Amino acid sequence: MASRLIRLSHITFQVSNARKVTRDLAAKYQFHPFAARGLDGGSPYQVALRNGGVVFMVNENSRKNPPNSSLLYDFALPLPTPDTACNVSFEVEDVPGFCQWLIGNGCRVLVPPKELHDDYGSVTFCVIKSVLGNVQHTLIDRTRYRDGFLPGFQTLDVVNDLAAHSNMTHVDHVTYACPRGTTPHVIKWYERCFGYKHFPLRQWEDPEKGFEISGPRMGLRLTTIECPGLREGGKLVLGESLPQEGINQVDQFLQHHEKGGIQHVGLFTPDIFKAASSMAQQGVCFASQPSSYYSDPTKQEEMRGVGLEPDLLLKFGILLDFAAEDAESVTTPSKKFLLQVFAEPLFSKDSVYLELIERRGAEGFGEGNIRALWRSLQDLMESSNPTEQEEKSSAGV
Repeated sequence: MASRLIRLSHITFQVSNARKVTRDLAAKYQFHPFAARGLDGGSPYQVALRNGGVVFMVNENSRKNPPNSSLLYDFALPLPTPDTACNVSFEVEDVPGFCQWLIGNGCRVLVPPKELHDDYGSVTFCVIKSVLGNVQHTLIDRTRYRDGFLPGFQTLDVVNDLAAHSNMTHVDHVTYACPRGTTPHVIKWYERCFGYKHFPLRQWEDPEKGFEISGPRMGLRLTTIECPGLREGGKLVLGESLPQEGINQVDQFLQHHEKGGIQHVGLFTPDIFKAASSMAQQGVCFASQPSSYYSDPTKQEEMRGVGLEPDLLLKFGILLDFAAEDAESVTTPSKKFLLQVFAEPLFSKDSVYLELIERRGAEGFGEGNIRALWRSLQDLMESSNPTEQEEKSSAGV
């Protein structure tokens, strides 16, 4: 079917302490709160934050706010680990018609179509359960709404020149951690329901098998899908582990998200060095890479060949990789490449990550970066988490 998705609206985090998460996103990651509800305690605390074209919504799901106690535009899920990313919301047209079509295709509706009004117009929405784990999708028609966010939210006073403090343009991709063997089933669901198509990471890639990478401490299958009609990125990357010795980051994540979930969110930035530097100054830690990555003569030649100094990438652990069609060609400034780096986990070390990615022509994900990012995240997972250590110290543990 042709996709009915227009654009990615926002990504929702379900957390036990929304005010703390809001402060962290604002202070460290430079997301600015611009709309909220529940500030007086009369309804669940929900806050919308923006950095450029990226919008996050933080929902509090705690004992004092039991699941689904008047949440707007969402559906709280009972989870063993309360702090997680759980909803990728899309703007669509004709919510009732789309919802009815999804029901006919076997989809589970968590919140049937509702229309909300205020002085700025009306919005229609529904919430659909994804086929994967705790993931759900809010579908929103806001074509008849003229305000900044959504009815039911109070506009907050924000910094006037938000553009000067913004370093993200859109969500580049969302990566799901999938239980072994489930990826083909998940892909078929997104193809049938939302019109996604296979996006090969390598020429002649089999969508049933994906792109497999194996080696010491590494066994990973990645399959990427994209929605042709969706504006501004929004690829879905499905990752599952391959059999190997020891626990790995995908399996570790699945211990707390048994049937799968959102493992990380890739945020597109036009200047990864500016964004990483600004966030590092605010206390964000980035996954480091071994110094050998930046001292390797071949890699140094690649970096300098596109006008970048290895020391600049080393400073933040930024990785460089080329588009598949350019990977074997002679290094020239015109080659297509990308730059990317992972930040520390937002909550515990087994929770969701944020990734910064800058694309200079490359649309996929380079094999070299996938390997390096896997190793760095594996090291980060196996090390103690600073946030956890601070919490234990404050609790006298």
